[in-house]
Amino acid sequence: MKVWGNWRPLPEREVKMLHEAALRILSDIGVAVENEDVLTKIADFGAIVDRSKQRVYFSPKFVEDFLASSERFDWDSAEPYVGGSASIYFGYYLDPETEEFRQWTITDMLRYFKVAHYIGLGYGSAYVFPVYEIPHEALVPFFHYFALKFTGRASASVNNVKWAPIVLEMSEAFAEENGVPLQQLLSPVHIHLVSPLRFSTEEAKIFAFFAERGLRIGIGTMSVLGSNAPVTIAGALAQHLAQNIFINIVYRAYFGDKQLHFSSAISPLDMRTLMQSYGRPEKELCNVAMAQLAIHYGAHFFPHTGHSDAKKPGPEAGFEKALNALPSLIACGRVGISCGLLSVDEVYSPIQLVIDREIIGALKRFVQGFEVNEETLAFETIKEVTPIGVFTGTEHTAKHWRKELWTPTVFAREMFNAWKQKGAKTEVDLAREICNEALRSEPLPVCISDQLERKLIAIVKKAVGVEIQPIKPI
Repeated sequence: MKVWGNWRPLPEREVKMLHEAALRILSDIGVAVENEDVLTKIADFGAIVDRSKQRVYFSPKFVEDFLASSERFDWDSAEPYVGGSASIYFGYYLDPETEEFRQWTITDMLRYFKVAHYIGLGYGSAYVFPVYEIPHEALVPFFHYFALKFTGRASASVNNVKWAPIVLEMSEAFAEENGVPLQQLLSPVHIHLVSPLRFSTEEAKIFAFFAERGLRIGIGTMSVLGSNAPVTIAGALAQHLAQNIFINIVYRAYFGDKQLHFSSAISPLDMRTLMQSYGRPEKELCNVAMAQLAIHYGAHFFPHTGHSDAKKPGPEAGFEKALNALPSLIACGRVGISCGLLSVDEVYSPIQLVIDREIIGALKRFVQGFEVNEETLAFETIKEVTPIGVFTGTEHTAKHWRKELWTPTVFAREMFNAWKQKGAKTEVDLAREICNEALRSEPLPVCISDQLERKLIAIVKKAVGVEIQPIKPI
């Protein structure tokens, strides 16, 4: 039984309308590209370039030919994916014991990663933010040192082209010692098209720096209904689709990529508070629609899922994370939970990490479906047990229950009286206990030698004149 990948909420007429709207945007409005080298590369690839406006245009025929010449992702044979990881952005660490919201310290960053490691989640350092122990001018190279040491990959953040050669030098040193491809280390690095239909000066410089060396970094989009995208979902989807097509054109112009890759990161703006909201149904409507468009074009697709606006673990967080996961899972079989993350991108809870790991387990079981065959139909066992027996003690149950039935870790497993006798602990209580076990466990593993660590710290000092202290795992 396949429980995912067959949901197509958009009628074909509406798919065609969105496609035609994206063509009009690319041909009549175009995309601002504020870098001469990137303009030249795209012009050589066949775009119409107005250098006086630093703007590129793509005729409908060019786009149609581009899409038709792309290799189609085989959605019929694709296996479902359910996963999640723990990343750190700006904001607050929510202490699992005191429930105190603290601005990030190095110790709390290590504690957060330690819990993620203990429960089997991947983890990474994403965007640069203030850490009081680190001088402001050293933050970007520090985060890349921190990420290389504890995750084996660079940080996601390069917010100024001046940091690009430093990040490259640090990654090259890691690659040389560990014998891994440089591109693998740099895969988390990315920039965003923040303003609509604009590849801005700094982001284009950063992209071009790496691309000229044969290294790709990500180009993302973060569209917000009513802010940098139309408030209507249809208008935002058309703009977002046009931007996705543009990004794929850039990758083919530079690297010859034949397969299309689409993403969806569209969320609404709360018109009263002006908060960008991740826990709303509009976000998942956009994910599902973009999934259908990706399947229509034969593009690989991954949606922006598993988020919440709640400030603490609780019913709101659980509902919103499910709301921002299940529809995408049914539509395209792809979902990734942003584990531990609350309040859009502001709050990081080790307790929520544990609960989100539980959600991932449940979703993996859901997408697994079930088999229908002679063995699972259990005719002989039904014949043996009915009409007055039970199936609990049968050989058939003993053989199949572990595969057939998902077993939770922190969600309820007992009836009320048994639960009460065991201390009446909620999922938050049990998750807190797991956090405490994690924090008492072995120190977080590292991915670099002492010699490489000294080299990375020397690169930071050479770049910014500040000597950071080695970070000791806890």
